[in-house]
Amino acid sequence: MNPGRLKKRITIMRYHDTENSLGNLVSKLIPYKTVYAEIKPVRGKEYQEYYKDTNSLEYKITIRYLPDLLPTDVLKYKDNQFLINSIINVDEQGYIQEVMCTEKIQDRKAEVIPDGG
Repeated sequence: MNPGRLKKRITIMRYHDTENSLGNLVSKLIPYKTVYAEIKPVRGKEYQEYYKDTNSLEYKITIRYLPDLLPTDVLKYKDNQFLINSIINVDEQGYIQEVMCTEKIQDRKAEVIPDGG
């Protein structure tokens, strides 16, 4: 693999349970790791959900192999958030992974703050 392909820095966000002021457990996204990746759009879809127009784009994100990447993680690139659909270990070699993701255009997760804090 040409390492020049992986030129975008993405942050892997992971849900972490914290206790709020009332003593309840709340899941929040916190930065877990920052890695280099290649991001390519695969296809776009427009559909109507509950009488509301919704747009979603699907992406293939290629990263170096991470054995601890979870399907519940959220990938973040600049202000874009990508929900993981599937994680593919290419050729089962443990060298690179292709992560198929969906970006919601209108319905973004409120937990992720754009400035990272």
